[in-house]
Amino acid sequence: MRFIKVLFLLALFVFAILFFSQNNDVLLQELTLILNIPYVATLHSIPLPFGVLILTAFMAGSVMTLIYFAVDKFRSSAKLKECRTRMASLEQELNSLRNMPLSEDRPYSEVKDEDNA
Repeated sequence: MRFIKVLFLLALFVFAILFFSQNNDVLLQELTLILNIPYVATLHSIPLPFGVLILTAFMAGSVMTLIYFAVDKFRSSAKLKECRTRMASLEQELNSLRNMPLSEDRPYSEVKDEDNA
Protein backbone atom coordinates (compact mmCIF):
# COMPACT_ATOMS: atom_id res chain seq x y z
CA MET A 1 0.00 0.00 0.00
CA ARG A 2 2.85 2.38 0.79
CA PHE A 3 4.32 1.70 -2.64
CA ILE A 4 1.07 2.80 -4.30
CA LYS A 5 0.94 5.96 -2.15
CA VAL A 6 4.51 6.86 -3.08
CA LEU A 7 3.79 6.32 -6.77
CA PHE A 8 0.63 8.44 -6.54
CA LEU A 9 2.49 11.30 -4.79
CA LEU A 10 5.31 11.09 -7.33
CA ALA A 11 2.83 11.28 -10.23
CA LEU A 12 1.08 14.23 -8.56
CA PHE A 13 4.42 16.00 -8.10
CA VAL A 14 5.40 15.46 -11.74
CA PHE A 15 1.97 16.66 -12.89
CA ALA A 16 2.32 19.83 -10.78
CA ILE A 17 5.77 20.58 -12.20
CA LEU A 18 4.49 20.11 -15.76
CA PHE A 19 1.46 22.31 -15.08
CA PHE A 20 3.48 25.17 -13.65
CA SER A 21 6.21 24.99 -16.28
CA GLN A 22 3.75 24.95 -19.19
CA ASN A 23 1.54 27.72 -17.76
CA ASN A 24 4.27 30.00 -16.45
CA ASP A 25 3.22 32.98 -18.60
CA VAL A 26 -0.39 32.83 -17.45
CA LEU A 27 0.51 32.31 -13.79
CA LEU A 28 2.85 35.31 -13.75
CA GLN A 29 0.25 37.75 -15.13
CA GLU A 30 -0.66 40.34 -12.54
CA LEU A 31 -4.23 40.69 -11.42
CA THR A 32 -5.82 43.42 -9.32
CA LEU A 33 -8.83 42.44 -7.24
CA ILE A 34 -11.61 45.02 -6.96
CA LEU A 35 -14.42 45.13 -4.40
CA ASN A 36 -17.08 47.63 -5.38
CA ILE A 37 -19.60 48.45 -2.65
CA PRO A 38 -22.23 50.72 -4.22
CA TYR A 39 -22.52 54.20 -2.67
CA VAL A 40 -19.89 53.32 -0.03
CA ALA A 41 -16.44 52.55 -1.42
CA THR A 42 -14.41 50.80 -4.06
CA LEU A 43 -11.45 48.80 -2.79
CA HIS A 44 -8.46 47.75 -4.93
CA SER A 45 -5.78 45.25 -4.02
CA ILE A 46 -2.14 45.53 -4.98
CA PRO A 47 -1.33 43.78 -8.28
CA LEU A 48 -0.74 40.11 -7.51
CA PRO A 49 0.48 37.31 -9.78
CA PHE A 50 -2.34 34.95 -10.74
CA GLY A 51 -0.37 31.95 -9.42
CA VAL A 52 -0.23 33.50 -5.94
CA LEU A 53 -4.02 33.89 -5.94
CA ILE A 54 -4.49 30.25 -6.97
CA LEU A 55 -2.04 29.10 -4.29
CA THR A 56 -3.76 31.26 -1.65
CA ALA A 57 -7.19 29.89 -2.58
CA PHE A 58 -5.84 26.33 -2.40
CA MET A 59 -4.26 26.92 1.00
CA ALA A 60 -7.43 28.59 2.36
CA GLY A 61 -9.51 25.61 1.20
CA SER A 62 -7.04 23.20 2.79
CA VAL A 63 -7.14 25.04 6.12
CA MET A 64 -10.95 25.17 6.13
CA THR A 65 -11.12 21.44 5.33
CA LEU A 66 -8.62 20.71 8.10
CA ILE A 67 -10.71 22.70 10.59
CA TYR A 68 -13.89 20.89 9.50
CA PHE A 69 -12.34 17.46 9.97
CA ALA A 70 -10.74 18.44 13.29
CA VAL A 71 -14.13 19.54 14.66
CA ASP A 72 -15.67 16.29 13.40
CA LYS A 73 -12.86 14.31 15.08
CA PHE A 74 -13.44 16.09 18.42
CA ARG A 75 -17.19 15.42 18.22
CA SER A 76 -16.59 11.77 17.42
CA SER A 77 -14.12 11.47 20.30
CA ALA A 78 -16.63 12.99 22.72
CA LYS A 79 -19.37 10.64 21.53
CA LEU A 80 -17.03 7.65 21.81
CA LYS A 81 -16.10 8.62 25.37
CA GLU A 82 -19.79 8.97 26.27
CA CYS A 83 -20.57 5.55 24.78
CA ARG A 84 -17.64 3.90 26.57
CA THR A 85 -18.74 5.40 29.90
CA ARG A 86 -22.29 4.15 29.36
CA MET A 87 -21.01 0.73 28.31
CA ALA A 88 -18.88 0.47 31.45
CA SER A 89 -21.83 1.34 33.69
CA LEU A 90 -24.05 -1.17 31.89
CA GLU A 91 -21.38 -3.87 32.21
CA GLN A 92 -21.10 -3.12 35.91
CA GLU A 93 -24.88 -3.39 36.27
CA LEU A 94 -24.88 -6.68 34.36
CA ASN A 95 -22.13 -8.12 36.55
CA SER A 96 -23.97 -7.10 39.71
CA LEU A 97 -27.13 -8.81 38.41
CA ARG A 98 -25.15 -11.95 37.51
CA ASN A 99 -23.68 -12.13 41.01
CA MET A 100 -27.02 -11.63 42.72
CA PRO A 101 -28.04 -14.67 44.82
CA LEU A 102 -30.85 -16.80 43.45
CA SER A 103 -33.96 -17.05 45.59
CA GLU A 104 -36.50 -19.85 45.84
CA ASP A 105 -39.42 -17.47 45.34
CA ARG A 106 -41.50 -17.85 42.22
CA PRO A 107 -41.13 -15.15 39.59
CA TYR A 108 -43.79 -12.47 39.36
CA SER A 109 -45.09 -13.76 36.02
CA GLU A 110 -45.95 -17.20 37.47
CA VAL A 111 -47.87 -15.67 40.36
CA LYS A 112 -49.83 -13.49 37.94
CA ASP A 113 -50.70 -16.48 35.71
CA GLU A 114 -52.12 -18.48 38.67
CA ASP A 115 -54.34 -15.55 39.70
CA ASN A 116 -55.88 -15.36 36.23
CA ALA A 117 -56.72 -19.09 36.15
